[in-house]
Amino acid sequence: DTDQNGLIEYPEFEKIMKSKMTEKDSPEEIMKAFQLFDMDKTGTISLTNLKAVAKMLGESPGDEVLQEMITEADEDGDGEISFHEFKHVMLQMKGK
Repeated sequence: DTDQNGLIEYPEFEKIMKSKMTEKDSPEEIMKAFQLFDMDKTGTISLTNLKAVAKMLGESPGDEVLQEMITEADEDGDGEISFHEFKHVMLQMKGK
């Protein structure tokens, strides 16, 4: 929460995620990260999954921020993030 407003906005979350990724992140590592988010093993990351992971990390971004993250990554418009969509976002973030 760099602006100390009590919320983690998408750019702040993206910065955190980028700092956790390294150049050596392999497809296997990206899959492991996806599986951490896909807590209910449905093959997608839902708003509920993102909330749970944020809580585990001690963060409390609002639902609006989490929904914005899903919307930004959700290429097929189904309201959830597939592994393909997650991988695409992770590789984009790594490149920034």
